[in-house]
Amino acid sequence: MKILKIICLTACVSFFTPSCKDNTNTTKPSTMNVFKKDKSYDWSPTESAPENYPIAVHSGTFFLNNSHVASIPDGGRTVQNGWGKQGSMWVVGDDVKPIPDRLNLTWLSYTENTFYTGDFDLPREKILNLFEEGFLNRMNQHTTYTGIVCGMAPGGVVSIWLIGAGKTTEVAHFQAKETEVAMKDFAPGAVISRNDYVNNRLEGLDDTKKQYLQREGITFGKWTAYRKRYAWKPVLIKDQEQNFHEVFIDYVNGEHLFTTGKNAILKDYHPLALPKYAKLYWKDKDNNLYGSKLWFDEAEITQAFSSLNGTATSKNLDLIVTVDKYNGGMTIVLKNDSDSIPIEKTKVKIFETKDYLKKSE
Repeated sequence: MKILKIICLTACVSFFTPSCKDNTNTTKPSTMNVFKKDKSYDWSPTESAPENYPIAVHSGTFFLNNSHVASIPDGGRTVQNGWGKQGSMWVVGDDVKPIPDRLNLTWLSYTENTFYTGDFDLPREKILNLFEEGFLNRMNQHTTYTGIVCGMAPGGVVSIWLIGAGKTTEVAHFQAKETEVAMKDFAPGAVISRNDYVNNRLEGLDDTKKQYLQREGITFGKWTAYRKRYAWKPVLIKDQEQNFHEVFIDYVNGEHLFTTGKNAILKDYHPLALPKYAKLYWKDKDNNLYGSKLWFDEAEITQAFSSLNGTATSKNLDLIVTVDKYNGGMTIVLKNDSDSIPIEKTKVKIFETKDYLKKSE
């Protein structure tokens, strides 16, 4: 008997459990790809929308070879959890599922009072490879993804990410088209018009979101522009260049990284979106652990990356964080091979985390 359960999650993706380990190390090369394509993983579907632009999912289904694999939670719940963030989970049947190759999706964008729909082919081979490769988490352990997130934004923008305890990776980006859905189908129990229904939901937003919408309006194209990538890496200087203890970065395109400072990827340049928010941890000479929270100014960081990327001989960029000798302040500079720009509008909070150190070691 199948069990239906709805789980609304507002916490970090660390609540996802790791998927099964790859046991294909001894598989012959000629059969490895076939085995991988037939393999199933422990993953769950979930939904996402920008914080200030709520939506409601009417229907969302993942398919493989035209057979149902999993459904995105629907039922009229207002979704505004943040771009690329984990939303609710609607789990039906087995937790272990194959990787889908298609997504059929319809939703209502409240700020536009518009329904969007689309039928999208997913890059299944790319998704399979990422599940197989996995990543290194903040505990210096190799793990893999445990969820597929479907994000919906104004203008019919759709992004798909893989999400796990320590990493979120975008795998696809689509454009949906406008459609119509009868109110009796979208909200069978509703006794008011669609306009009244939408207005009621918008009136229910908190004052901060209402003020944002009045000030900014609907910024069409924003979430597609966020996908622009630059070859960059974070660099820590404390007396001299040293390793981070841990690195936590939210990127504007919905991607996310939370990993140990021992992770080799931090030493190389990778095509990454712009940073939105970061938590950086380091140790001083006495082995005390310090942390910092950094809220980047979007306009400043966008201008700096765009400017230096256009003037560099090499396109590699270093985001250099220099901590003073008292661990009480820091300066941030973006640098290429010939020039640099100070990043001065970032809000920074530095703190000592002795209790955290004991828990993490």
